Amino acid sequence: MNFLTDDDFVQFQVRDAVLAVLKISTSTLDAAELAAQEQMSSYLRSRFDCAAVFSAAGAARNPLIIMYMIDLVIYHLHSNTPSRVMPKAREDRFNAAITWLNSVNGGDLIPDLPALPSTTPDPVMRLGTNKKYSQRYN
Repeated sequence: MNFLTDDDFVQFQVRDAVLAVLKISTSTLDAAELAAQEQMSSYLRSRFDCAAVFSAAGAARNPLIIMYMIDLVIYHLHSNTPSRVMPKAREDRFNAAITWLNSVNGGDLIPDLPALPSTTPDPVMRLGTNKKYSQRYN
């Protein structure tokens, strides 16, 4: 199951127009979506639970993830066309997506995404005293 839906493309781009202009099949589009998801995951994986991010459905999905993932998908689809004529807007949006991902990875931006589950146990505080030594000489 893909993270993106047909409605996402309609909202941000016109899916049928993209398919027609790029002359690609839906299977190619699905492959590009999975590649874009993995590309995003490579930036997010160190700080966020990518399985939870990309398994979310409907309104639970982060709108920035949707928008930037569509930008990555369309950029990669344009890159694979025989003419390789890349619209300037596509390149700009791709660069904006990568800049955002770098900022999130570096901790400059903190999107509302599920954090990685803690794998380290909570620190244990031990209380006590040192062994008693006598200061008297007997």
